[in-house]
Amino acid sequence: MDNDILQEFLAESRELLADAQAQLLRLEAAPGDAAVLGAIFRAFHTLKGGAGFLEAANMVDWCHHLEDLLDKLRAGKLQAEGGMIDAILRSTDVIERMLGEMAQGENPAPGPVELGALVQAYASGQQPAAQSRRHDESLEAVEALDPAEPVDGTWAETRAQASGEPGVYVQKKTTETAPAAEAGGGAEDLEAEFERMLDSVYGKGVAPGSVVAVAAGASALRDPLADEASSAQLPANSGGAGAAAPPARGAQAAPAGGAVPDAADTTIRVDSARLDQAMNQVGELVLLRNRLSAAVSRLGASDETLARLARETDLAVNDLQNTVMRLRMQPCKRLFQSLPRVVRDASRSLGKKVRLELSGEDVEIDKTVIDALSGPLIHLVRNALDHGLEPPEQRVQTGKPEEGVLRVQAVHLGDKVQIHVSDDGRGMDGHRIVQSALSKGLITESDAARLSEREMLDLIFLPGFSTKEQVSELSGRGVGMDVVRSAVQGLRGRVDITTRPNQGTQLSLELPLTLAVLPVLYFKLRRETYALPVSVVDNLMEIDPEQVHSISGRLMAQVGQDRIVPFIDLGMQLQGVELRVGHDPCEGILTEHGLLVVSEALGTEDSVVKPLDISSQTSWYQGATISGGGDVVLILDIAALTRAMRAPQAA
Repeated sequence: MDNDILQEFLAESRELLADAQAQLLRLEAAPGDAAVLGAIFRAFHTLKGGAGFLEAANMVDWCHHLEDLLDKLRAGKLQAEGGMIDAILRSTDVIERMLGEMAQGENPAPGPVELGALVQAYASGQQPAAQSRRHDESLEAVEALDPAEPVDGTWAETRAQASGEPGVYVQKKTTETAPAAEAGGGAEDLEAEFERMLDSVYGKGVAPGSVVAVAAGASALRDPLADEASSAQLPANSGGAGAAAPPARGAQAAPAGGAVPDAADTTIRVDSARLDQAMNQVGELVLLRNRLSAAVSRLGASDETLARLARETDLAVNDLQNTVMRLRMQPCKRLFQSLPRVVRDASRSLGKKVRLELSGEDVEIDKTVIDALSGPLIHLVRNALDHGLEPPEQRVQTGKPEEGVLRVQAVHLGDKVQIHVSDDGRGMDGHRIVQSALSKGLITESDAARLSEREMLDLIFLPGFSTKEQVSELSGRGVGMDVVRSAVQGLRGRVDITTRPNQGTQLSLELPLTLAVLPVLYFKLRRETYALPVSVVDNLMEIDPEQVHSISGRLMAQVGQDRIVPFIDLGMQLQGVELRVGHDPCEGILTEHGLLVVSEALGTEDSVVKPLDISSQTSWYQGATISGGGDVVLILDIAALTRAMRAPQAA
């Protein structure tokens, strides 16, 4: 099988599977919603057709039984309930495993026998209580089917011809009680049904067994019209890929005189590596633009034509940069799509009633950020369910409704995106967090005495920290929040905590829209130039020596009436010689980590980060860039630097 076809099938199948899982959770709230049932049915039908084309027989069988169950739900013969939806969700996990095996070039292994039997039992109308007999009864039911028994409708199945080639057998069956309008038509209706069946399977005007029919089978994988019209009754024991059914009698006909436009024609799939390469080349162009602008500005107004060309080049490069950046942007819906399933499973496991509210799904962010943030976001949600929200009985005792609310929201703020995970639970107790950290030996008594309220909350990000006394499936191992913070900082973002006792907690992730271009603030330390990401800068300020104090052996600066932050002399940290406030030229750069003392703040500029692999202090820097003057400038990682400063103090 052509690898390109396989990769396209895998990509589309994973999208279908994710959408089916989301629709299944909606189905639990609205069991009779015909639109939801139809969407789920079409997803499994398309998966089965694609698997059949790729000759993945086990996946075909697995999807067929799910399709059979969904078809009966669509027809109103069965009613969806919790146990049935559980079984279907577990079955989607099996399909995901099969897709993984296909991605590795293997033929998918069969699904679990017990789960498959359970799905077939639901499809046959049995209850889970009869699981011990469902396999035998399902076999008896299949054997009891009489092909000659009159049944309303058109039946279609694939059969081998005498030559061994596959063929399609169509039979119209009616009962004596069928309406006269349905029984009328006789051979003409049967012939029309047969022609439509051949067209849907092999393509219009293509005979079974011809070479063109094979190509037609491939195009059927992406034929949404065929999926929508799949209303034929297929025998439950067919087990094969099955032929697509003829359109229902009430189906709307396609407009005459033209084909129905295919939405897929407006999109193409591009390897993300190509987008990365294009973004890197645009980054190099940005650096050249910066150098050109700096060179022209040094010339002054001596050449107005050259200055105008520099301005036009600047605008053109900005437009190109924004266009390429948008190519990598994806909606946060892709980041949020797994959360309903996570909340459903975790809340049931914990015995809690939870309502998940999602907003901002249309906010777009860089694909790299979405890929890296999926796991950390799931951990934040599980953490809120386990630690934040109380059990129903405790909520009632505190005057809250039994059902807790968990909100996940994405907000677009300029060149940043904020993702908030909030709950209306018990909130965080900073003193309890400190006691837990002390009991685990993560901090010392002297460290605990100097902690501010915010630093107390930040202890949850220490490796090995947990307030859980017992290990469960969701928490208690001390692994998770430190990984969340590391992942966010690796994306040049930050995490903030806001909490109120008995009212809830909000964790906010602030992330850049894109990682391709990094706006930086240039500053000087004596004669050397350094850079700092603009995202970590709160503001610039003058330094008043009277506002700098020593508290428990640490220099602290008061930057407001109620805010005291660490005083960080970058001259001492980076060059080994302190900047004397009041004697040397000094300016302050306020960040969430403290007040940075520098010689002079120069200005901001878009930069492209180049990795470092030769410095012994690489961990203090995010990388390097080239300034408008053509100089190599190191970009400081202030979070890594402050961690390195605290390490000797803790020792």
